[in-house]
Amino acid sequence: MDTEKSRIELNKTWEKRIKDSGADFVYFVDISMFPQEMTDGHNCAVLFGKALSKEYIGTLKAGLEPKRKEVFNTERKMDSLSVKFAEMLEAEGYSSVAKLKTGRFPHKTAALRAGLGFIGKNNLLVTEKYGCAVMLGKVLTSAPFITTSETPKEPQCRDCTICVNVCQSKALLGKTWSITTTREEIIVRKQCTLCLKCMVFCPYTAKYIE
Repeated sequence: MDTEKSRIELNKTWEKRIKDSGADFVYFVDISMFPQEMTDGHNCAVLFGKALSKEYIGTLKAGLEPKRKEVFNTERKMDSLSVKFAEMLEAEGYSSVAKLKTGRFPHKTAALRAGLGFIGKNNLLVTEKYGCAVMLGKVLTSAPFITTSETPKEPQCRDCTICVNVCQSKALLGKTWSITTTREEIIVRKQCTLCLKCMVFCPYTAKYIE
């Protein structure tokens, strides 16, 4: 029965399930404004994520080699949880997908609509609480969650070019993101070495590990 009370309980139940599985935050995002070819016709994105540890970021910032491949491991875990939760929602009778068969709906698109952060000059999501140090996962679903939809936040980088300056491969072009900006205008992907300096030296990430 699709009552307001049952929908609130649905949100609470799934938020608990996802956080109990290791996520630090969960958002239920209205994506009905996007073309169906982007979302496979689903109207909700369950967005979740986990912050990288302060110790890991500090080790990278100091120029040392971390003991664990935390970015890779956390990203893989979020991907695995996406598949798991999509299957669980499907089992409860709600059309759900973790990986789209057609179209493309980036995690960052859902994150912007969740109000989680903005896109920096490093082409990463920059959050108030964790800086860029977050790995995201998501499920697109028809489940009747109570959803939120925010206007994408304007970048707060202003004149800051720290991420551009620390990029030794010159992959970052210094472009400030807008709703019409393409990824290619911000970063030359083939030049990116995945050194993560643009993540760890972002002032928002530095604030997170203080």
